[in-house]
Amino acid sequence: METAPDNPMHETRNHPAHGHGACRAAGRRGIVRATVKPAVKLAVKLAVALAAGAALLCGLATAPAAQEFSGTDRDDPSQDILIEGIGFAKLVLEIETGAGLSKYPTYRRLSKVLEKNLCWSGFFNLVRGSGKFCEPRSEPGRVDMRLELAEVDKALRLRLVDNGPENLVLFEDTLSLENRVPETTLINLVNRLTGRISGEPGLLGSTIAFVLRQPRYAKVIVATDTHGSRLKLISHNSGINLLPKWSPSGMSMVYTVLGDRGTQVYYHNFASNGSSSGDSRFLTKVGALNTGGSFSPDGKQIVLTMSDRSNADLFRVDLEQNRRFKLTSRSGIETQAHWARDGSKIVFVSDRSGTPQVYLLEVETREDLRITFDGVYNADPKWSPDSRTILFTKRVNGRDQIHIMDQYGENIRPVTRGRYDAEQPEWSPDGRQIVFTSNRTGDFKLYVVSTDGSNLRRLTRTPSGFEETSPSWTRRHLAP
Repeated sequence: METAPDNPMHETRNHPAHGHGACRAAGRRGIVRATVKPAVKLAVKLAVALAAGAALLCGLATAPAAQEFSGTDRDDPSQDILIEGIGFAKLVLEIETGAGLSKYPTYRRLSKVLEKNLCWSGFFNLVRGSGKFCEPRSEPGRVDMRLELAEVDKALRLRLVDNGPENLVLFEDTLSLENRVPETTLINLVNRLTGRISGEPGLLGSTIAFVLRQPRYAKVIVATDTHGSRLKLISHNSGINLLPKWSPSGMSMVYTVLGDRGTQVYYHNFASNGSSSGDSRFLTKVGALNTGGSFSPDGKQIVLTMSDRSNADLFRVDLEQNRRFKLTSRSGIETQAHWARDGSKIVFVSDRSGTPQVYLLEVETREDLRITFDGVYNADPKWSPDSRTILFTKRVNGRDQIHIMDQYGENIRPVTRGRYDAEQPEWSPDGRQIVFTSNRTGDFKLYVVSTDGSNLRRLTRTPSGFEETSPSWTRRHLAP
């Protein structure tokens, strides 16, 4: 059946670480190479389509684990997506393995899973790692912290030590060497370890929602964890579901539903067990052009696109009082609004100039100004968690690539470049990683990369022909 685009504007389809060693960490730039296959760009006109039949998950309730690095991902430089680092710091962590650990049959697997989760936390570059999950990026001789692994009374003692002159012990825990340790235990351990460094809860195991398109079925909203280990269906309707966006608490979401009565924005409130609560409802009128949605920092308001007298403008919706306030009154389509965490500003996309461009709106005064001028297509703006920078998609030589700029549209730098599309970026809640969609396999799939440009990995393992777009990341761990 005909499916609708995820992006209505498309035309063609830190927290400082403690200790002396940690203070030496400095931002760098880097490049990751990854083999890419050609693909046909999704057709993308904003149109209302009649959705028929319920979407199926086709046995994907337990998807295989996310992809590891392999040599073939970096062997063919003629078919690359190049991931440019944007200057965020990582800590260089050296793993020191004590004598006697190799005699335990469980240790080989345990050390591999531990290394994977250290890499996927977004905090570390590893010294003496296997290279399967982290790409070496440290300067020769530089070590900020040590993770000492030692056998103590038939258990594995893990001790995180700052590499400064005082050798401060920052974290310590033990794991069984006689029994198989579940990966969830290691995820929780690494979350506690990184939490001790940053002062914030770790993100391993947190939830990423996205749009899944299955062959012959309508698009649905699903969610997975940071390991891509399973998929959970969020939307339960016969329409085409697009543009999910989590609330700050992760207890609710808005997304767009296209059906035979037009496009509507749906507010999905979750109970503690992950099911829908009685407060879930449509926020917009039937028969109009309504799309998108982004929560205010306190989660009590949403900014979205609604048509008013045949014009698609931005509105602010008060969820408690169910009141609407118009924010823009210009010709053209105004969409993809994203609220800054400090609450004072909103970025959005408008084609009022004739091509999609990014604009900045002051919430209090409702004054807006255009902040992108270079190129014919700039879209998908997303504020960083500290409200200082903006990720966005820019079309370069016919390909969509992710860029970053400051809030005034200056200091623009590429995050990705290459022969294939990379678009719809979303920050991790701590700002250390980015999830985005790319057609490097021939279909659009989701990828996660650290903001220094390292550790590019595919998030899920959905089959060929399935497409994954419009990611949104929350700290919350979704119930099974």
